[in-house]
Amino acid sequence: MRLMADAYEVWLDQVRDALRSINMPMEGWQKSWAFDFAGEYERGTSPDVAAMKANRFWWSEQNKSIGRACEKIPGCWLPRGHQGNCQPQYEPGDHIKVEFEGEGGMPGEWMWMLVQSRDDKKGVVFGTLDNEPLNEYGGKVKLGSELAISYDKVREHRKSSEFTKR
Repeated sequence: MRLMADAYEVWLDQVRDALRSINMPMEGWQKSWAFDFAGEYERGTSPDVAAMKANRFWWSEQNKSIGRACEKIPGCWLPRGHQGNCQPQYEPGDHIKVEFEGEGGMPGEWMWMLVQSRDDKKGVVFGTLDNEPLNEYGGKVKLGSELAISYDKVREHRKSSEFTKR
């Protein structure tokens, strides 16, 4: 048990070093908005990637707290009015609500999708449909369907941790 704790502490020190290198000391930010470092460690995330995720999480939380969150795409960590493309932080296990067009004059609907991965260069998130569609969609879309959805069709984003906290 002690070896596991030591390995985590070594990993966490590497994360701290990565954060210090970009002038983001962990202690100050973590007090305001707790990032799940233990979860990242358990998932096998490298220290540099964990530091990048923490950095984006803290900036996102700060932007929300001062009313400057991006309004273009749910989950974007950049401030409102930013330059360039949005950079949403959809992670495996997160849920996104996606807009689907209606068929034959029927109204569209919004459905939940469980995120598996994303391609930031193409602006696409991949996952599985997590609810039954109301519309038929020619039998092509049903609970469990694997989907590739453009970021501009995402209407809501929920982190997986939001479903486990009370």
